Amino acid sequence: MSRDYLRTKYLIIGAGLTGLSTAFHLNDDYILIETSGSPGGTASTLHFKGFKLDNAVHIFYFKDPTILNWIIDTLNVELLETIRKSSVWINNAYVKYPVQYHLAELHWPQRINSMRSILNSSSNKKGINSSDNFETYSLSAFGNQLTDIFVRPYNEKLFGVPMALLNTDWLGDYIPNYSRMKMLLSVLGIKNNNYGRNSKFYYPLEGGVSTVAQKLSSQLKTSPLYNCILEKVFYDKKYALLSDGTEVKYEYLINTIPLDSFLNNFDSLPSDILASLKLLKRNSTTLLHILGKGKIKKEEHWIYIPDPTIPFYRITIPGNINPANCPADRFALTLEFGGNIYENQSVLDKSIAILKSMGILNENNSDIEFCWKLINCSYVIYDENRKIALKKIFPFLQRNQIWSIGRYGSWEYSNMEDAILYGRKVAEQIIKQN
Repeated sequence: MSRDYLRTKYLIIGAGLTGLSTAFHLNDDYILIETSGSPGGTASTLHFKGFKLDNAVHIFYFKDPTILNWIIDTLNVELLETIRKSSVWINNAYVKYPVQYHLAELHWPQRINSMRSILNSSSNKKGINSSDNFETYSLSAFGNQLTDIFVRPYNEKLFGVPMALLNTDWLGDYIPNYSRMKMLLSVLGIKNNNYGRNSKFYYPLEGGVSTVAQKLSSQLKTSPLYNCILEKVFYDKKYALLSDGTEVKYEYLINTIPLDSFLNNFDSLPSDILASLKLLKRNSTTLLHILGKGKIKKEEHWIYIPDPTIPFYRITIPGNINPANCPADRFALTLEFGGNIYENQSVLDKSIAILKSMGILNENNSDIEFCWKLINCSYVIYDENRKIALKKIFPFLQRNQIWSIGRYGSWEYSNMEDAILYGRKVAEQIIKQN
């Protein structure tokens, strides 16, 4: 930026899908700043030697058809429509996902124990009780066996905390209402393949998932300011200080970066907000992209790995999501690890050995190279303190004409459709106020 002083009606922090959608729907008199050099946030794509590498599984699935139509008709993004192929690695074997509806594929002892524990589980209720913690819910819904072989180890790897410390506020349709009858019937081989929120998903025909953010950015009336870092927010005086010394006067402030990082940029905070800020917890994710020559024989789009002895919790196969994500005769795998193990050589060596034992890598794969990435904020922790903290923080922000929205701004577990909807909704709310 060439000036030391700017004025705008709307200052938007972060050019991920939420920030871009907010700017698009406000349409005028905004400044959108972004720390990195390109749009998309976690919904971005690394273009590397002909590969298109997303931050693991980034696919679209829609509850609101207006968003699907908007992406196709307004943003002019051509989407592939795909039926999900996914599996779970349990006891050295692949079981189709969702595992609770493919119990016949488990080894015989696990199959029988799953059936018994479903029959003996403590509740006949359907759905989520607000008094449940996640462990109580899982034991009631799926029984001891499925909880122990999948739900507990997978989610503890993902969130990085014991399952009993998580509440059920985050579940929504991430774990849909279960059917005890369908689970029991699956023991007999009666399958339910197309179950869950992403049983059918959409993905850009070209360019990786970042195509949506790039197209959206290109249609903005005012382009984002890239490589621009928020240094300080003076909420009482309604201005922000940027990393190059520029001051931005605003009327409304819309944040989409992680809520804790955003609040830590405030010049001062009331004591109760500072105390609430300390209650917010999150887990990071480390990505390992493995690239090489040859083909992957597995057909899955992604594979869940609950086994606690295996360091990663999910494998994505980008070339199966869209063949255009890999050059001809090349393959890519993306491994996800809970926490920060960036460039950990021993973890890498162990992971390669495991991939070979799983039949994913083989002797025909060659010219292998690796690309690491750390996502500092990937999953917020839904513990007993989260709701308490947010009930203090959000009213404080709203009193000061500040909106904190999106997956990270709202401190929640949500998807890319939600991100776009957040931007549209907050723009409509603010415009209506004027």
